[in-house]
Amino acid sequence: MKNSMSSQRQMRYAELIRSLISDCLLREDFYDQEIKFNSITVSFVRMSKDLKIANVYLMPLGGNQQEGFLEKVNSKKYIFQKFLAKAKLKSKFTPKIIFFIDDTFDEAEKIKKLLLDKKVLRDIDE
Repeated sequence: MKNSMSSQRQMRYAELIRSLISDCLLREDFYDQEIKFNSITVSFVRMSKDLKIANVYLMPLGGNQQEGFLEKVNSKKYIFQKFLAKAKLKSKFTPKIIFFIDDTFDEAEKIKKLLLDKKVLRDIDE
């Protein structure tokens, strides 16, 4: 049986990568005004078991223009890779970064709307 939980090592490394990605967003020049001045939340990072792949979940301020945003950030992925390589991680390699839009807020909003539905409220009260 596979354990789907992350190990302590994966979680520590994921938090380090999240912090470095946030620093990179603040410090580096992306040569793109929309990325540079857009407030971006780095929600979380999920590392592969071998720490070679970092799945980074981002959300632009207000959740606007997510698809265009994801394309732009992915087109500048090399800047993040270079920043991580310069950080001298205590690892033999720099993880490959894969960006995703964090949709947890959208999912929470859907659940909230469902719970406020009159039919659902009626079933809960019974």
